[in-house]
Amino acid sequence: MNKTLPLWLLTAISIPGVAQTTGSRPDSVIPSKRLLDEVVISGYNTATRKQYTGAATIVAGDKFRMAPTASFDQMLQGRVPGLYVATGSGQPGASARMVIRGTGTNNDIHNFYASAPLFIVDGIAVESGVFMGLNPADFESVSILKDANATALYGSRGANGVVIVTTRRGQQGDVRFSFNTRHGISQVSRRHFDMMNTKERLQFEEEVGKENGRTIGAGWIFSRNNPANANLPADVKARYQGILDSLGSIQTDWMDYLMRDAAPFHEYELSASGGSDKVRFYSSASYLSQQGIAYRSGLDRYTFRTNVDATGKKLRLSVNTAIGYTGSDLIEDEATQAVGNPFASIYYALPYEQPYINGVLVHSGNKASFGGVYDTREGSDAIERMQTTTNRLNQLKGLLSSSLRYQVNDWLYATFNMGMDFRENNEIRSAAPGSVAGKSAPGGQGYHEEKVNRFFQFTSSAGVTYDKLLAERHRLVVAGFYEFNRLKYQSLQAKGFGLTPGLGGTLSGTTPGSAVNGFIPQVGGERTGMALASWVGLVRYLLDERFSLNFSYRYDGSSTLPKKNRWQPFYSIGAGYDLPWLENVAWINTLRVRASYGTSAAPPNQYFAYAAGYGATRYDGQPAIAPVAIGNPDYEWEKTHMTNLGLDLAFFDHRLRLVADWYNRETKGFFLNEQLSMTSGFDSRNINAGNVRNRGVELDLNGDIIRKKDLTWSAGVNFTYNRNLVTSLGNANQYQVSTFLIKEGLPVNSHYIVKYAGVDPQTGEALYYDRNGNINSNYSFNASVAEFGANDPTIYGGFNTSVRWKNWSADVLFSYVTDISRYNAMDWYTLNNNSNVYSNQSRRWLDRWRKAGEAAEEASFGSVRTFSSRHIQDASFLRLRTAQISYNLPESLLARTQVIKGVTVYLQGQNLLTFTKWNGFDPEDYNANAFFEYPAPRTMVAGVRVQF
Repeated sequence: MNKTLPLWLLTAISIPGVAQTTGSRPDSVIPSKRLLDEVVISGYNTATRKQYTGAATIVAGDKFRMAPTASFDQMLQGRVPGLYVATGSGQPGASARMVIRGTGTNNDIHNFYASAPLFIVDGIAVESGVFMGLNPADFESVSILKDANATALYGSRGANGVVIVTTRRGQQGDVRFSFNTRHGISQVSRRHFDMMNTKERLQFEEEVGKENGRTIGAGWIFSRNNPANANLPADVKARYQGILDSLGSIQTDWMDYLMRDAAPFHEYELSASGGSDKVRFYSSASYLSQQGIAYRSGLDRYTFRTNVDATGKKLRLSVNTAIGYTGSDLIEDEATQAVGNPFASIYYALPYEQPYINGVLVHSGNKASFGGVYDTREGSDAIERMQTTTNRLNQLKGLLSSSLRYQVNDWLYATFNMGMDFRENNEIRSAAPGSVAGKSAPGGQGYHEEKVNRFFQFTSSAGVTYDKLLAERHRLVVAGFYEFNRLKYQSLQAKGFGLTPGLGGTLSGTTPGSAVNGFIPQVGGERTGMALASWVGLVRYLLDERFSLNFSYRYDGSSTLPKKNRWQPFYSIGAGYDLPWLENVAWINTLRVRASYGTSAAPPNQYFAYAAGYGATRYDGQPAIAPVAIGNPDYEWEKTHMTNLGLDLAFFDHRLRLVADWYNRETKGFFLNEQLSMTSGFDSRNINAGNVRNRGVELDLNGDIIRKKDLTWSAGVNFTYNRNLVTSLGNANQYQVSTFLIKEGLPVNSHYIVKYAGVDPQTGEALYYDRNGNINSNYSFNASVAEFGANDPTIYGGFNTSVRWKNWSADVLFSYVTDISRYNAMDWYTLNNNSNVYSNQSRRWLDRWRKAGEAAEEASFGSVRTFSSRHIQDASFLRLRTAQISYNLPESLLARTQVIKGVTVYLQGQNLLTFTKWNGFDPEDYNANAFFEYPAPRTMVAGVRVQF
C-alpha cells in the first residue's frame, strides 16, 4: 500500500529520502502494489518514489524485533545496500561502526565515528554511537538516506549520510496492549583458539632450553636434560621429575574460568496504544537484562516512551518523549594486551597454571605465601582483577521532541519543531585495598574514581510550505525553513586513593591526600560546545506523476570554523522519469530512471581546531600557561560532491523488484594533520589538503517466489561495491598513521608494512622483500609497501529469505564482507620470542625451523620477530546474522478468551554461524588492529508476544 507518511509525523531537520521497504511480508491476498508506490520519502514533506529522485532504503520496524541485541545499529548489518556495519565489541549494549558509501575523511583513521552518518530520531538529531538507551521495539521504521538529493538539505551534517528513525504511533480505536518477553543465552560464537596445551608447552620450554639455552618456564628448569641439573642429588632430581609430572597432569581450560558457557538474556516489554480521531497515543516500557560472555560484564536497561498526537481543524500537534537508563558492567582493559583483559589472558595464561589451591585464589599478590609458583599467574591475575575491581557505566538517556503544524489554507501550511537529546554518563572505577591493582595505586591502598560527562543537543526549526496542484497536471511544492542547532558537552572526574575499609564505592571513602601519605587525588574535566544556524529551501515539480524535478538549497553557519569560512552554501538537483513506452510490455511493470547531483560538507570534529590554543603547565614551580595548538585561520569545510544515477525496475506482476544505483562521491579538502618542524614548537597543525573519492554500485533485488493465500516465499539480496581512493594530497606529502599509509592512488585505510617472504631453509631466519622485489633477511621499515589491502571492505551486503505457511513463519538473514584485511596483533604476541614467550604461545611454534635444509612455517626461535605483512590477515566473512521461526496461535482458539487478540511464540538466534579464514575469535570489528577485543557472541532466545 501507499506508505506516504503525514508531514506532522516527520521532523524539522529530516530531509527528503526515498526507500524501498526491505524484507516486508508479501500480501498473499491483495496483489502487490507498484514499486513506485511502495516507497516513501521522509523529511520536510512526503512523496512516493514516483515523485522523488533520490536514493534511500527503509527497514521496517519488525526487523528490529528479530535480533536479541540492545543497540539497533547492529541490527542493520546486511540489510541495506551501501551501508557498512561493523560490530565493535561483544560487550552488551556496544554500538557499531556505520559507514554509508565509503570513508570520506582522513579523520576516520583516528576516530571511527568521524565517518558516522547523522542520526535523527523523531525529528531531532541524536548523538552517534550512543543507542543502548533506546528500545528498538519502539521503532516503526529506519530510513537510510544516501545520495546528495537525500542529504544536501542537512548540509554540513549530511556529508556522511543520514539515518532517520521513526518511532511507533498510536492508531485510532480502542486501547490495545501488547506484551512481549524473551529469554535465552549467549555463548562464544567461534572458538578458533590454537594455543599450546600443557604437554606441548612443557615440551616447547624444554626444546627452547636445549636449542637456545634460554629458560622460559618449568619445562626446562626441572628438565633432566638441563645441564644445570646434571650434578644434582638423586632425591632432588626425583623431586624435579615429580614437579614436572604434577604440572603435566594439569590442563586448565581458561575459558571455564573467564567466560560464561551460557550467559543469561531476559527481556520484558509492555506497550499500549489507541485513541480517538482527535488524540492518539503510544506508550511503552521495557526491561532488558543481558549478561556478557565474559564474567562480570553485562547490561541492565530500563526504557520508557510516550508519543502523543493531537489533530484539530487546522492544527496538528505531536509530542514524543523517551527515557532510558542503562547500567553496564565492563571488563578491564578491553582491546589491550594487559593481563586484566580476560580475552588477552585466555591466550596468555599457561595451561599448567592452577588458579586455586584449597579454594584460595593464588595470584601475583599472594603467591609468595604459597612458597612461589612456576608460572606467570596471568590467568589467576585476570580472575583476581575481576573480583577486586569495578568498572561500571551508568547512563541516563533522554529524548524530547515536539512538532506543530498549522494549515493556513488548502495549499499553504506552517510548521514549528523543537527537541533535545540529553545523555549523562557516570563512570565508576575502583580497586580494593590489598588487591594487586590497589597495591599499585599511589599509597598502595586502593583507589576510587568517578567520571561524569553530560551531552546536550538542542534543535529547533520553523518554516512555511506551499503545495498545490495546478491545471490537474502540474504539482509544485516550495518550502523554506530556518533551523538552529546547539550542542554542549562537559565532563568532570576525580580519583582518590587510600580507601577506608567499609566505605568503598564512593569518593568519601578515600583518604585526604598529603605529601606525607602520598594519597594525592587526581581531578580533571573539560567543557566545549558548538552551534549551527541554517537557512533551508526546497522546490519540487511534478508533471503528470511521471516526471519529477527536485531542487534544494541550504546555507549553513558553523561555530567550528573561522569567521571568514564560517558560512557555506549547499545544494542538490535531481530528476526522475517513469518511461512511458514500456507500458505495453506485459512483463515489465516499472522502469524509472533517476539522476541527482549535489553538495554537502562536514565541519571539523574538533570544535576549535582552527584556533590557536593554550594549556596549563608549570614554570619555575608556579602555575603557567603555554601554547599547545598553532591554529589555522584558513581552516575550511571538508566538502563533498556526489553524483547518483538510479534505476527502479519491477517485473512479472511486481513479483521481482530491483533498485540499482551508481554513485560517485568526491570529498575535497579533507582534514589532514600537517607535520611541522620541531623548531616551530609544535608537531603538527590542522589543514585541508586532500581529496578522497568513493565510487561504487548498489543493487537491491527482492522477489516473491511463491505468492499464494496460505503460502508465501520471498527472498532478497543486496550487494555493494565501493572503491575508495585518495585522489590528491594537495601540497602535503604522503605520510604514515600507525600501520596505514595516506598516499595518492591508495584507499584511505591502506595497510603499510614490510612484506614477509617466508623462512630461509638454510639459516631459519625470517626473510623480507625490499622495494625492488629482492629477498633478504635484513628487516628495514623503510622497505614498507602498501600491497596488503585496506581496513574497509570493497564488497559487502546480505541475503535473506522468508517463508510464511498458514500460522508458521521463518526468516533468515546472512551478511557478508569481502576484500578486507586487518592487522592481527594477537599473532604478534603469541608468536614472539621476547618477554611474551614466558606466557603461553601459539601451536604454530611447533612448526618452527630447527636445522639447515628444513622447510618450516615459522622462523627459528632465535630469529628476531618483527612487524610484517604476515600479521595482516584476510578478515572476510560470511555470517548467519539472524534467524527466526515463529507460530501464531489460531484466532479461533483465542476468540474463546474474549480478551486475547493474538499470541505469537518464536525462537530467535543471532550470529549462529561464521565462515572465515580469520585466525582469532571474531573477524568483525571496527578496530583496524585486532587486539584482544570482546568478540560478538552467539545468542539464542525463545519468546512469546501477546496482544490484548
